[in-house]
Amino acid sequence: MKVYMVLFDWSTSNADDSAIEIELFDSYEKAHNRFEEIIKNEKNPKISWAADAFDEKGKIIDGYEFDEHDYGHPYDCWWNLTDKNDWYRHDFLDLKELEVK
Repeated sequence: MKVYMVLFDWSTSNADDSAIEIELFDSYEKAHNRFEEIIKNEKNPKISWAADAFDEKGKIIDGYEFDEHDYGHPYDCWWNLTDKNDWYRHDFLDLKELEVK
């Protein structure tokens, strides 16, 4: 049986404010919808520090490292953001297909 995992590893500047959140879904569509929802939330300045990393056109600004993959093989997606001035502050989001026996 296949399941689809959305793993969200995040941290703010506050050392006590971090988590690894794992959600499992029975379809790729459900998992990808959640993946996209998390990205949308992270780009909201009322919710996350990550919104500061993007300009008004959605481009990454200086001081941040950003890498994403949401095309090609659909079961291996990621959206990773790190603050270069505060290496503790990061958002690492992954969507993976897993085989459960």
